Amino acid sequence: MKTIARAALVAALLLAAVPAFAVKGTYVLKDGSYSITVEEEGANLVVVEPNKRSVYTPAGDGSYRFHNDVTGSDFYMRVLDDDTLEAGRVPQTGSPSILKRANTAAAMAALETNDTLTGIAEAYAERAQSEPDNAQAWSFCSAVAFKRAMGEDDEAAQFARQSAELLRSILVGSANPCPDAIPQKYW
Repeated sequence: MKTIARAALVAALLLAAVPAFAVKGTYVLKDGSYSITVEEEGANLVVVEPNKRSVYTPAGDGSYRFHNDVTGSDFYMRVLDDDTLEAGRVPQTGSPSILKRANTAAAMAALETNDTLTGIAEAYAERAQSEPDNAQAWSFCSAVAFKRAMGEDDEAAQFARQSAELLRSILVGSANPCPDAIPQKYW
């Protein structure tokens, strides 16, 4: 009887050591460019994407695994905390993707910003076609807006600064021709 009680106590302690997170919800990449819905089915996580449902099963190491029969690829997902998932390929190729639980208002704002910047980029791309004398300048403006639409990160900031420097070198004046694409802080 003592052995059974001891085994039950050890099992209870082991279960208590594994964090239990409520995973169900919508998760997005930092820049808002991709989202998934995660559901819980028993011990499994089900990732719902626009075109498919993928069942991730516990792997025994704290992660969940999924094998895509179409591509032959293996993927993992790990619950980092109540609001964060890590996802990637098995074996690991590059950095994993970090997805945060969506704050619906923030996610909508990110998508709206992406749409706005994409519209700005497209407008400058059209100007590059219709105004050949200024095509190079409008192309820089378009490229920066497209880069920013993909995410306002360090890489986008560096690209904006470099583009501004190159653009200043070809302009006749010193005014920023596209402050909606290249913010003044980068000019």
